[in-house]
Amino acid sequence: MTTARTLHAQLHLLDRQVVRAEDGRMICKVDDLELTTDEQGRPYVLAILAGPLALGPRIGGVVGRLVVGVTELFRPEEDPGPQRIPMITVSEIGSAVTVGGDVQEAALEHWVRVNVIAPLPGSGVETAAGERRPARRGDLTGRLRMSDLIGRRVVDDSGALVGQVADVRLSQDGPMLGEVQHAFRVAGLIVVPRHTGQLFGYERGPAGQAPALVAAVVRRLHRNSRYVTWEQVDVIADDVRLAVPTAELAPLAGLHRSMSR
Repeated sequence: MTTARTLHAQLHLLDRQVVRAEDGRMICKVDDLELTTDEQGRPYVLAILAGPLALGPRIGGVVGRLVVGVTELFRPEEDPGPQRIPMITVSEIGSAVTVGGDVQEAALEHWVRVNVIAPLPGSGVETAAGERRPARRGDLTGRLRMSDLIGRRVVDDSGALVGQVADVRLSQDGPMLGEVQHAFRVAGLIVVPRHTGQLFGYERGPAGQAPALVAAVVRRLHRNSRYVTWEQVDVIADDVRLAVPTAELAPLAGLHRSMSR
């Protein structure tokens, strides 16, 4: 039996460049991910979201609201939404996310390519005369976004604080997308105590992948970090409430061992 591919949304997808398979041209950046649910109510990734209207809500606060407000001010649509790239078009996920089909370049990247890069001698960028900014692809659907999960507080079945969601583990065993590939389903949550610093993936793998000093620091910082399976989640409201006590949650080292079997 083939083991489903696993990724972590923050570590492997968010902020990666999206490039076109045909010519390698950068289309946009993964600013957020759109989630929907299957018949059993389990969420899976449906599309990549890009542009200021995806990044602004993810940033949050005054800066995020400013990004959204300024963008909407200059958009002619009545209810503008972010650029949306269906996951069915994704052919490879590596150092960049490669997509096939006729996926248009995001407006900002298009403007930079035409007005900043193309005029530079030797840039090799060709632009058609009168080339205009591409039309918006897709509308805001109102579905859950990955950024709605990352950063959210997590409490156990008694209401005790466990920590906050630092990353989301994805497993490619969700519903079929157009009879082409399985969707990446939300398998679980990486939950860390507050103020533990940036996660770089070392805390999820064997210590041998990191320098000894880094591994020791990471183990110290994340000794109370936990992995929550999706089956242990009770409800998502203002907080993520679990159906189990904190004592039943696996440490992140246990997550690596389970992935290695």
